[in-house]
Amino acid sequence: MEPAVSRLETALAATNIRTPRIPVISNVDAKPHSDPETIKKILARQVTSPVQWESTVRTLLDKGLQKSYELGPGKVIAGIVKRMNKTAEIENIGA
Repeated sequence: MEPAVSRLETALAATNIRTPRIPVISNVDAKPHSDPETIKKILARQVTSPVQWESTVRTLLDKGLQKSYELGPGKVIAGIVKRMNKTAEIENIGA
């Protein structure tokens, strides 16, 4: 996947990313980011970095996530999130 990183970096360099109204929680480091240049770097790192899914969800919950949605058949994600936080509200929208 490493060759894809340099191509993605080139594409991102030509892409205008504005400062988001809501910080982007990266699944590379599970931290919120608002700086467009940092977001571009993190997007490129995402190609070859392990996904920090559980840490990302914990960050969202710690930051006050009140409701989320699971898209598609089944409720696997909802079950995992409920085990992490029993009060989490997740609505399933089936495909």
